[in-house]
Amino acid sequence: MYIKKKYYKKFRKFHRKKQEKKKQTKFLKLFLLLFLISNYYEYDYYYYYFIKKRKDNKPNEPTLKIYVMTHKDFKNYRYNPIYTIVADDESELQKKYRLNIIYAKEGKLYNLKRAYSEMSRLYYIYQLYKNGNLSSKYVGLNHYRRYFNFTDNIPDLDEIFKNYDVILGDTDVQKRGMRGHYCTYHICKDYEEIIDIIKQMKPNYYETALRVGEKKYLHSCNLFIMKKEDFFKYCEFMYDILFEFDRRYNFNTDQDVLNYIVKVFKHPSYLQSRLQGYLAERIGNIFYFHNFKRIKTFSYGEFPYYEKPINKTLIEGNKNRIFKFSKALLLKFFYIF
Repeated sequence: MYIKKKYYKKFRKFHRKKQEKKKQTKFLKLFLLLFLISNYYEYDYYYYYFIKKRKDNKPNEPTLKIYVMTHKDFKNYRYNPIYTIVADDESELQKKYRLNIIYAKEGKLYNLKRAYSEMSRLYYIYQLYKNGNLSSKYVGLNHYRRYFNFTDNIPDLDEIFKNYDVILGDTDVQKRGMRGHYCTYHICKDYEEIIDIIKQMKPNYYETALRVGEKKYLHSCNLFIMKKEDFFKYCEFMYDILFEFDRRYNFNTDQDVLNYIVKVFKHPSYLQSRLQGYLAERIGNIFYFHNFKRIKTFSYGEFPYYEKPINKTLIEGNKNRIFKFSKALLLKFFYIF
């Protein structure tokens, strides 16, 4: 009788250990599966869950929408409800990476999409906001390879806008001043034409335009986050000037702009053919310094031109969040079972 009890206890101990090992391997497999799925689809579960649970001031209107302008497939943005990709044509982006995408396949600037660069797609978004098809408390602009460095940790915008009027990218130092820099690398006559248009159409901005032209720094890349009301003013100011510029130069298509560049430089330069995009950076700075007294700057990162290598810090940040979420799921399953 004593021997049977002894073996029975050993058997039970062995069986309990076996069951515990099974449970451990079960949870380990679940964790690995989640991790692999997350990496494969580049789907940020933890962060999406966090954003989804946040309560906005206006439940029917998102607090922030950042529009990421692109003209080609890329895989540097993981899914996040605040980001919406704005592309020219149908692409595989949505199928591959589950991203929100708006296709700017029509509109006034579709034939000038290269010359206007990201500003052609922004005009499409502006029209959607004006018509009431899109809405958000704050509107932001990023590029497919230039982005604000708070991609992983989005700040509380309501708190920031209590003390500041706008969020812009860090300044670039330009020793020759904004006008001198443009005249060194681009066509000086175009810059002077823009100043003349401002003098005639927006005379209250003229003094600011002259003053900003001498500044030794520039908020480049057209990166911003601003209130919806300011976004409307910005777009109205920007496109009134650029459309008048197009009218004076008789620019109706990208080919017209390229022909003009060939005439000036004696060879086709696709970099210089992004003419209105470069001018928009300068016009934007005139608008910022005229309307905003309190400017908050954030550093911005730059993805490489090609898809690889992807920004390492972004990957590490996402891996940490995936690990946290997976850990939370494991604990949940542990308490259920």
